[in-house]
Amino acid sequence: MDHLEDLLEPATEQAGLATLVLVSTGENLREWTYYAKAEGPFLTALNTALASEGRFPIEIHTAKDVKWQTYKQFRAGVRE
Repeated sequence: MDHLEDLLEPATEQAGLATLVLVSTGENLREWTYYAKAEGPFLTALNTALASEGRFPIEIHTAKDVKWQTYKQFRAGVRE
């Protein structure tokens, strides 16, 4: 999971294609929530970054969240 994250960070965040806003880990799973400027370029960068690594056991889901509601709901539940 860490290796996958290390591969994605330069290909997506450093390239300005997306922002990683949430990582949830538990029960042998890790879920990354990215907010991408555009789905197509983000997925292309993801595939390019992982191409030389073989297959990862991942599922990719996309959804529009222009108001960042998922992130805002998470932040509202965090105690400071």
